[in-house]
Amino acid sequence: MPSRLRIVLALGSAQTLAWGSTYYLPAILAEPMASELGISTGNVFAAFSLALIVTAVLGPLSGKRIDHHGGRDVLALSSIVFAVGLAMLGLANGPLMLWAGWLVIGIGMALGLYESAFSTLAGIYGRDARGAITGITLLAGFASTVCWPISGWLNAEFGWRATCLTWAGAHLLLGLPLNRLLIPVGVQPAPTAAEQAQTDGRSGAGLTMALLAFVFAATWFTSTAMAAHLPRLLQESGLSAAAAIGIAALVGPAQVGARCLEFVLLQRFHPLIS
Repeated sequence: MPSRLRIVLALGSAQTLAWGSTYYLPAILAEPMASELGISTGNVFAAFSLALIVTAVLGPLSGKRIDHHGGRDVLALSSIVFAVGLAMLGLANGPLMLWAGWLVIGIGMALGLYESAFSTLAGIYGRDARGAITGITLLAGFASTVCWPISGWLNAEFGWRATCLTWAGAHLLLGLPLNRLLIPVGVQPAPTAAEQAQTDGRSGAGLTMALLAFVFAATWFTSTAMAAHLPRLLQESGLSAAAAIGIAALVGPAQVGARCLEFVLLQRFHPLIS
């Protein structure tokens, strides 16, 4: 198997697990968690929001580590952190441990979601990383499609605690080997002083970053709300839990369809155009 394909399959599978067992988890488990622990679902979603804030705060530190040392060890560590956080959720006996579990998961998300995977690929392939990055998103775009039904079935058969513990075990048995054993280190040379000065002095760089920050924030606000609430909203409209999960899971193929369009037709264009 070609090295690039091996890396894409490994990272894509690990990313599917990472997204499906963390970012997409509250959509299925928030209500049973809240019911058993005697708290509101809003409390569970607030803890999830804490995880997202932790991810944003720690993300730059994770990025710097990947820039200087490669992403393999960072991604491997994320699998361990995810396992610990999910185990804490599964063993939570009250809101305090629930919040602590989500805080730990937030640390794992800073270490192990798309941003770290893409940075790792950039370290391995440099400017040629675009195709590999698209390959990762084609696989991991099915995270909700794959993991929402699994979480729903596990919750229905064994309860939300067993669901969390199962995902924790999956990170140790699947995610950790994929991230640690199949990914090379890969570090690109640091930019020269002249290149860095040219980048820092580029006209409009500050405005560009501000606009990118706004676009990313607005996009993620919408997509996070969808990921966290869509199945439950569909249930509230009168669908059964199975039907709601099945329809919500179509978001995955829609994402992958858009990424196939980018990969087939738009990859020749500048990223801003696509």
